[in-house]
Amino acid sequence: MSQERHGRDLFIVDNSVSGWTGLRYLEEWTEIARAFDIATGYFEIGALLALEGKWQKLDKIRILMGADTTHRTRKALLEAVRKRAVEVLDDSIEAEKDANPFLNGVPAVLEALRDDQIECRAYDRDKFHAKAYITHAKLEVVGAQALVGSSNFTAPAPSGPSAFWAS
Repeated sequence: MSQERHGRDLFIVDNSVSGWTGLRYLEEWTEIARAFDIATGYFEIGALLALEGKWQKLDKIRILMGADTTHRTRKALLEAVRKRAVEVLDDSIEAEKDANPFLNGVPAVLEALRDDQIECRAYDRDKFHAKAYITHAKLEVVGAQALVGSSNFTAPAPSGPSAFWAS
């Protein structure tokens, strides 16, 4: 007698104020994940700052992002972030910390980039419009989960909802 196998029920992350948001989804996964793989058309450091105190629990974050710049410009920017960002940004960040407490987390993000805890790559062959988040659980029995939707990996916006589906 064969038993019919059913997939999990659809889990919807709709970014509503009272429901599940993409940020809440990722925050909860930082508790049980060892790594995140993220494909996003647009990336900004504010997304990591919104996860301050939580992303640090992950062994690895890999980000594949779109690039609206030339290959040479992208390479120079990534090199600057990895090797010289603290030197270049330190004075301005220190001056802004009191006025903008959101910047207090920037040094930890830069340190994680230097130590390869966070790895970024840019895709520039064509327009890159992906919005996918793969969370790899610490326990193999939990496995990996994918969140696919319409939100880029940017700071949470107070504007209208974006839909996500996770399975």
